[in-house]
Amino acid sequence: MRREYTAIEAPVNRSQLEIWPLLSSIADVKTIMIAGLGNPGSEYEETRHNVGFMTLDAIAHSFKVRRFNHNRLSHWAAVDLVLCEAPEPVRVVLVKPQTFMNSSGVAVAPMMKERNIILENLIVIHDEMDLPAGNVRISFGASAAGHNGVRSIAENCGGKGFVRIRIGIGKSGSKDADIGFVLSRFSRFERGDIIDVIAKTTAIARMVVCDGVMAAQAVYNHKVAPD
Repeated sequence: MRREYTAIEAPVNRSQLEIWPLLSSIADVKTIMIAGLGNPGSEYEETRHNVGFMTLDAIAHSFKVRRFNHNRLSHWAAVDLVLCEAPEPVRVVLVKPQTFMNSSGVAVAPMMKERNIILENLIVIHDEMDLPAGNVRISFGASAAGHNGVRSIAENCGGKGFVRIRIGIGKSGSKDADIGFVLSRFSRFERGDIIDVIAKTTAIARMVVCDGVMAAQAVYNHKVAPD
């Protein structure tokens, strides 16, 4: 019998996000890690490079996680949830690396080892310049394609065989401007799209856990119209 999730409102950027009901059908008990990538510090809050942090905060709210634990490498929380059809809960570990983007794997790897999480059960949420702001793609086992945070995770965690939810932040216009661009904040014209995709990503993460990567790709990996 298929079940529905409860709709929850998640505040992100002082706006309300509604997490729509999602059907699931896989009765598998797992321990999952969801890592949202970004840079620590108030100067990086709400920048394009920190959309992974922003999304993880929305996911945490939807899972009714009220606070993160802090250690030298990460802000993290663990929660047992009945996400899927099975009566047994799924343990979800939420992680925001505090090692700065380019060393994300230094924080993720020891947490995975401590909790015996296999690489296939890791979901990484990060910014993607190759997608327009507000678009999203799900991939598995793909190359880092120049994303240093993803490269660090692959190098420290045993390879690239993990799920990635890539959130579009748009392009800078020139290679020389990339660093400044990813550390900039979204324009007011982009913010609505980013809020919408963060809400969508919360549902995507649930679908990946319960129905698998291919099911999520079939629903969410739509072609992007050329600029």
